[in-house]
Amino acid sequence: MNEEMEGEQAVEMFKLIKAQGGLPTKIDDLVPISFIGQAAVKFYQTKIKLMDQLGMTEAQRKATLRDGQDAGEMLLDIEARIGELLPSPEEAMKMGQKRGPAIRDGKQTISSPYPAEINRHRAQQARTIKNNPIIVAKIKAQARENEDIPTKTAVLNAVSYEREKARQAAAAPIKEAMRRAYPEDQAIYISALDQCIRILPQKPPQDWNQDALREATAKAIIIRNRLEVFACNQSKSITG
Repeated sequence: MNEEMEGEQAVEMFKLIKAQGGLPTKIDDLVPISFIGQAAVKFYQTKIKLMDQLGMTEAQRKATLRDGQDAGEMLLDIEARIGELLPSPEEAMKMGQKRGPAIRDGKQTISSPYPAEINRHRAQQARTIKNNPIIVAKIKAQARENEDIPTKTAVLNAVSYEREKARQAAAAPIKEAMRRAYPEDQAIYISALDQCIRILPQKPPQDWNQDALREATAKAIIIRNRLEVFACNQSKSITG
């Protein structure tokens, strides 16, 4: 079975699950559905990128985008439900301690309190989505407005951004007090660097449109050149 067929089958299965209405109440039922949803969303993302090449009509394009957005939103709801059903980090630690060590491949490991398909990192992501419904709703709305598919990655990046913004706001009074001793032009430059750090996502997008990639690369080179003085200073401090 090729990857395209797997994606098409995932889409059909996800549509059937959606048509049934409501989400399962047991985590063991939700986890397999989440994997089906991931495959369906990936299929829609690929298909949307190729819409021009596939010669879709405007009606087909809108229907495909709408179905992809519905799938992306449902997948976020599933992740939030998984996060709701998972034990808290404190509860998970206690459960692992009660179960004691497990033996795998002849080696002793810590017994996991999670379903087999979920590790601690995945559990933390699900909890983060569950704990930030306002950001999830915002990502869904932005995806609709921008003709895009809402994703778990977009939500997690937005949460990280908001946390960093809150941290920066808390640290701002201390930084401001320190900068009063700086020359004005240097204080302005440091403030501009702060703004860049706050606005720029921690990681660049994974799948780039070639025109967008060329433009982003050109701008990144300009920024790098403007920061070259700091690289020189660091080199001098290391060699000196």
